[in-house]
Formats: sequence, structure tokens, C-alpha cells
Amino acid sequence: MGILQTYLEATKCVTQEYANFELPLIKGNIPEALQGTLFRNGNGRFEHQGVKYDHLFDGDGMIAAFRFKNGKVNYSNRYVRTKEFEAEEKQGKMLYRSFGTNIPGGFSKNLLRMRFKNAANTSLVYHAGKLLALWEGGLPHEIDPETLATLSRYDYNGVLKNSFSALDKLIFPELSFSAHPKIHPKTGVLYNFGTVPGLKQRLVLYKIEPNGEAAIEQVINMPGMTFAHDFILTQSSKKIFFLPPVEFNIVRTFVGLDTPVGSIRVNKAKKTTILIIDNQKIKRLETDFGFIFHYAGGYEENENTLVVDAAVLPDFPTARDMKSFLKGKEVGVPKGILTRHRIHLDTGKVEKEILSDHYCELGEIHPERTGQFYEYFWSMAGAPNEETELLTGIQKVAVQEKKNTYHSIYPCLPSEPIFVPHPNAIKEDEGWVLILKFDPEQLQTSLVIMNGSDLTPLAELLLPHNIPLGFHGLWM
Repeated sequence: MGILQTYLEATKCVTQEYANFELPLIKGNIPEALQGTLFRNGNGRFEHQGVKYDHLFDGDGMIAAFRFKNGKVNYSNRYVRTKEFEAEEKQGKMLYRSFGTNIPGGFSKNLLRMRFKNAANTSLVYHAGKLLALWEGGLPHEIDPETLATLSRYDYNGVLKNSFSALDKLIFPELSFSAHPKIHPKTGVLYNFGTVPGLKQRLVLYKIEPNGEAAIEQVINMPGMTFAHDFILTQSSKKIFFLPPVEFNIVRTFVGLDTPVGSIRVNKAKKTTILIIDNQKIKRLETDFGFIFHYAGGYEENENTLVVDAAVLPDFPTARDMKSFLKGKEVGVPKGILTRHRIHLDTGKVEKEILSDHYCELGEIHPERTGQFYEYFWSMAGAPNEETELLTGIQKVAVQEKKNTYHSIYPCLPSEPIFVPHPNAIKEDEGWVLILKFDPEQLQTSLVIMNGSDLTPLAELLLPHNIPLGFHGLWM
């Protein structure tokens, strides 16, 4: 079997939940100053009740916690107990359609079923004393940081209940809340958005104060359905979206012939729209096509120039691409290149510059550099001459100098790297990078601690079971 097939088979379904299991140290030493908790969220399985998911984004969310204290790491994991999860566990079968998977049984089983599973599987945010598991198609779920128990569906005291019109409520009773909120490092205010379908297609912007008080900051009517997974927040709280030219075939989805992701069509001949929101002012620009799931960072270089760095894909990963990937085929899925966009507000010109020739996805910057000038970016990566099409390494990019440090772990697979600043750091890259690593030869998953500045491995700890590598995480 290939690397991907081995990984999918070994992690197809997590069945055991651990509580405070001390991880054995198998290499190196844990830095004494590394104290806190790494939380990660992601799909806990690639199949459910014997049915294989057709898309990477469909598995039920499972939170993993790694608690660092006094030179030891304790591990816990637990599925998010959404109402859909509990109903399917109780009945022992798949009851809900997902982003990329229909209920088995064909057209008749999916006809008019427009209540999709809230997988709660994409990311986490800790704000105003609450830890939330996020999934952009529905409400967050509040998680107990100590036990990982699911406390409730969380609608910010009703702010996320749809109040546009009676028909809008019927179509979409709960507003979307993106899996990529941004916390302003200076003010502590959390900003987020949701794309809300209905009689009108809306982009809804949220503002949550440090005390948890939430409000809809702005509603923008869109000309049609759009796709936005992430956004940029700048130091003056501008919001920047790159909106690709996509179309959704809602009728095919509504009647059950297709899934939401299966109905997406991208027209690469059209331009990508850049939406810049400054308080209530909206500016629209265009740039050449490129598909973006995730941004690295962005900031205001001066009053007329914005900088936006992102992993730009040459195309949208289609439902067919994902289904092929989940069958173990290692080629065909578009890969991103870290690209800088310099947006000139006075002329409308957008300049592009490649920052690294390595493929990348699922990366992050220093958490206190959100919306600010920054120097370093860490991500999953693959070298252009790697032996596989998979991303089998970690890169650190000095974005201002366009210098790349690459650490290959081939034939192993990494998770998204989480950068943890040293508590007494002087330099921006002084700290540690935490990843999960799946080893297809030893058939084991481990937690790896790396030096943030040069990616030297410092320690490795063995997990008691194999788990999917997941999507996003955070350090507390």
C-alpha cells in the first residue's frame, strides 16, 4: 500500500477516547518552558457506520488535548457530542447528509433533506472564557477545556439565530459562523463572518467583545452565492475577502442529486473578487483567478497599500478530487503556493509575488501578529522535487526576505504546525512548533516538538492510538 492508503486504513475510525493518558517520550527532551495545552480539532474518522465518507471535511469532530506540565504531556481525546452525532450513534446508521457525502440509498433517501450534519470538526477558538468547536456551516459548540465534554450548541445569546424573514428562517434557521475567526491582538475583540443563503445571499459580519457580548456588525447583500472559508483582519480592523468565481447548483443539491460541494463549479476564466470592508465602506477590486482556502497573514503597509499573503491553489479541489483522495490516490488534488498580494487602494492594482516555491497548506503565523506586520510563517509543505505528491514536510518562510527553511519527514505525514511563542521570547520566531506525525512504516502517530527558528526536532512522544491528523488547533 502507498503512504496515503496506509494512513487512511490506520486512521479510518477512532473508537477509543482517552482521559489524561501520559504519553511516553520516545526521543529527545521536552523543553521546561513549554507549559500549557495544545488543542486540536478535526475529523475523527473517514467512515461511519460502515459507510466511507466521500469528502475529507465530513467526519465527526474530535477534540484532542495535549497538556504540557513539568516535563510531561498528558493526552485526552473526545468526540464533539453534536445532536447529529448522538442521533446517529443511538440509531447505528447515517441519518444526515454532509458537505460532501449523501445518505446511502440514492436519490430517494436524499430528496428535500436540507438539514446537513453540523460536524463541528474544523477548528477551535478560545475567547471570553469559552472554548468553541467550529464548523462554518452552523453553530459553534461550547467545549469544557478540562474534560472536553460538549456543553451546548452556542448561539451567542441568540445573535446567531436567523432573523431576516420567515422564509429565510425556514431555509436557514441558524446563521453560519466561520471556522476562522480573528482576535485582534491589541483590543481582544473577536471578528468573524458567515455566508448565509436565503431569499438573498448575504455575507454577515460579527463582532464579539472581550466580555463575550456579540452583535452583527454588518450585513452585505451579495449578487449570488459565494465561497469564503477564511479572511484577513488588519490592524485597523479592515476585513479582506478573496471571493472566487464559483456557482452552486442549488436545485441538484435540494433534490438530493448532489452534495453541496459536488454542486460547486468554478469558472477559471473569470476574475477573483477582492472585497475590502472598512467600517461600513465597501471596496471591490479584481485580480487573476486563484483559489484560496487559507491566508497566512495580512496588514496595512501604508494608507494606500494592503498586503495579503495566502496559499493560492490553481483550481478548486472538486468533489471528485476528494473522493479519489479518500480512495488512496496521491495525485490530482491542487496544491497551494504561498503568494503575496500587494493591493494598491488608490489605483486598484494588485501585484503578486511568490514567497516560497514549496507547496503549502494549513499554516500559521505568530498569534500576536494577526493583522500586523510579520516576518515568519510555518506550514505543512512539500518540496517541488519530493518523492510524493503529498505534503510530507514542514516549512518556515521568512516572508519579507523570501527565505525558506524546509524539514522533510518523508515518508511520514504531518499535521498543521502550531507555533508556540517562548514566554520570554525576544525574536518573533523564538519558540516551538508542534505537529502530529503519522509514520506509515511503524503504523504509529506521535506528537513532535520542533525548534521554531530552524525546525530542529527536540522531542517526540507516542500516542496510544492512531488518529486522523485533523485540521486546525490552538495553544492555551
